[in-house]
Amino acid sequence: MPLHIRKALLVYCSPAGSTAHVARIMRQKIAALETPVTMIDLSDDPDVDFIIPQLFDAKDNICLYIGSPVYAAHPIPPIMEFIARMPQAKNGFSVPFVTWGAVTSGIALYEMGAALAQKGYPLLGAAKVLSRHSMMWAADTPLGADHPNAEDDRMIEALLQAVADKLRKIDPPTLAPSVLDYQAQSLRDQMAQESFDQAKTRFPPKKILKERCTQCGICVENCPVEAIHLTEAPEIGPVCIHCLNCVRLCPEKAIVADLQPVYERLRERAVKLKEHPCTQIFV
Repeated sequence: MPLHIRKALLVYCSPAGSTAHVARIMRQKIAALETPVTMIDLSDDPDVDFIIPQLFDAKDNICLYIGSPVYAAHPIPPIMEFIARMPQAKNGFSVPFVTWGAVTSGIALYEMGAALAQKGYPLLGAAKVLSRHSMMWAADTPLGADHPNAEDDRMIEALLQAVADKLRKIDPPTLAPSVLDYQAQSLRDQMAQESFDQAKTRFPPKKILKERCTQCGICVENCPVEAIHLTEAPEIGPVCIHCLNCVRLCPEKAIVADLQPVYERLRERAVKLKEHPCTQIFV
């Protein structure tokens, strides 16, 4: 008899919204395939600590779909922290996915896949999806403009259908994490040597303009890692992942960063790396 996946768990963190878009496409397709699905946004779901033990009960067969944007070649910390907290699986599979901003998808998908496999969630599929670069919201011609688009969505739906077809088999074929290790060795080694925390030092510094702050709290509400606290003005703690939501969304421009030099550097790196295909599914 084929395996009966009783639940699908869809977990993501999406400061700029692109990963959330892919998650919504996945939820619609999973629901259409008549599998119960629970979706968790790690940036704002207050019940995540309650949900995890419920959904990872060893008696359940679970397929975990888990998504992250790519920051500096890596998944963002909330996603890897979630995987690290997961109990060892007995009956489960996984489908990692990343969104990336047309510079490089890095080694994020491989790092997620390897961590999931170590937790006992073999891979049924995976995806990298081209998206508008999260730092370039104010640019006239942002990298990854107009993505994810309808064709990207169709590829995601095709991935979900392929995963469903696999789950109808007695012994579903899985992917080795090494399939997701697609970067050239020299580039992969360079990316692996620099941790996300080290890469953060290259991100544009933020400046707080206290005289502009009205204590509206929008920066606090939209920080995906609860790194911001309001006293006389916003205070940004060391767990900040530099998503720049605070810069992008502050109505008073009380938090600012000079992104123009970053734009030039990102465009140069995109031309140098020329990563293709842009959106790709692995089944």
